[in-house]
Amino acid sequence: MPGAMIAAIVFIFGLFIGSFLNVCIYRLPRKGMLAGRDLPGSREEQEAIWQALLTQGLIDADGMLQPTAYAADLSGEQLRGVSPAQRDAVLQLIKQSQYIAVDKPKRSFCPHCHSQIAWFDNIPLISYLSLIGKCRSCHGLISGRYFLVELLTGLVGLTLYQTFGLSAFFFVYSLLSTGLIVATFVDFEFQIIPDEISVGGLAVGVILSLVFPQLHQTSDRFAALLQSALGIVAGGGSIWLIGKFGELVFRKESMGGGDVKFMAMIGSVLGWQSALLIFFLAPCFGAVVGIIMRLRHGAEVIPYGPYLSLATFLVMLRGAEIIRYYFPIYY
Repeated sequence: MPGAMIAAIVFIFGLFIGSFLNVCIYRLPRKGMLAGRDLPGSREEQEAIWQALLTQGLIDADGMLQPTAYAADLSGEQLRGVSPAQRDAVLQLIKQSQYIAVDKPKRSFCPHCHSQIAWFDNIPLISYLSLIGKCRSCHGLISGRYFLVELLTGLVGLTLYQTFGLSAFFFVYSLLSTGLIVATFVDFEFQIIPDEISVGGLAVGVILSLVFPQLHQTSDRFAALLQSALGIVAGGGSIWLIGKFGELVFRKESMGGGDVKFMAMIGSVLGWQSALLIFFLAPCFGAVVGIIMRLRHGAEVIPYGPYLSLATFLVMLRGAEIIRYYFPIYY
C-alpha cells in the first residue's frame, strides 16, 4: 500500500480516536462531581446555585458529590435557593454525574440539553462545521475544543507515522499521545489529571516496556523493565522534589500530586533519560504562559500538565537526538 494512502488512513483514524478522546475529556473529570461552568444561567446565577448546593451539603468545595446527593428521593424541592426554572437542569446534572463514565451513557449527548447526538452529527470535523458549532436540538454552542481535539489527534498520529513508520514506536507513542491529549485538556479546564490516565497509563507503560524492549534501546526485556522502573522514579521523583522545594520557598503547595503521577507514567514509557529531559524542557514552555497569565489575570497557579505533554511530544520526536548530542555516553 502506498505510503500516502497509509498516511491518509492514519490521519482519518486519528480523527475518530480524537472524537473518543473528547468523550474522555468531558466525562472523566465529571464522574461523581459537578463543574460550576456546567450549571445553568449567568455567571452570577451559577455562583448562587453553587453556593446553595455547597450550603446544603450536596457537594464539597471541589464539587464532589456528597452522600446526600445520592439519596434515592432527591427532588427539586430539596434544592433550596435554586429557581424553579433551573431545578430540572441542576437535578439532571446531579443524576448525570452520579453515573457518568467513559462508557455510560453509551451514546454521546449534548452538554446543554442532554439529548442524544445522532451518528450523522458525530462525524469528526465535518459534523462540527456543518452544524456551525451548535447542537441540532437546542442550538446551544458546542465548544471549539471538540473540533480542535479531533484535528490535533489526527495530526499527531500523522506526525508519528511520518517519523517512525508502522513500528512499535509509532503504536506505543500514539497510545501515549492519547493520554497526553486527554490530560492536557482536562488539566486546562479543571487543574487535575485523572488517575485513569496517570496511574492506568503507568501500568500500561510498564507492560509495554516488557513487550517492546526496543523502546528503551535494548533487546533484553529485564533491562527494559529496569529502565521503565528508573523512568518512573526519575519522572515522578523529579516533580515531587521540585514541589517540595517550592513548598519550602513559597510556603504553599507548588506542584500537585497529579503532576507527579503523570510524569511517573511518562517515565515508565520513555525511560529515565527522557524523563529528566522533559523535566528540564517543560518549564521553558510553561514559564512564558505563566508570566503572561500572571500579568494579565493575576493567576498564581497554572496547569502544568499541558507543558509536560508538549515537552513529552517533543522528546518522543527528537529526544534521542538531543540526548545523543549532549550525552553521547548513553548511546
